[in-house]
Amino acid sequence: MSPLFEMLMNGLLALTAISLAMTTGRLLLGPSIPDRAMAFDLVMIHTVALIALYAIIVDQNLLVDAVLVVAVLGFLGTVALARYIEKGGN
Repeated sequence: MSPLFEMLMNGLLALTAISLAMTTGRLLLGPSIPDRAMAFDLVMIHTVALIALYAIIVDQNLLVDAVLVVAVLGFLGTVALARYIEKGGN
């Protein structure tokens, strides 16, 4: 891996981790359940991005399976939260 590519990937990893931390704060402090549902979806997207970036950095194809599992679980969690909100949970 070239030094420029490695530096770029590490920068992307750091930016995604910072964004994940900020989104986790919104998840914990969200004023309403829809805010928390959106934050949960973003946390899952950030987690998928972090795992995918790490898989690229260490060149492990096995981690792609983990990305798929986390993405599906995140989607199911978002659907469950949306159904809860739709049923009247405030």
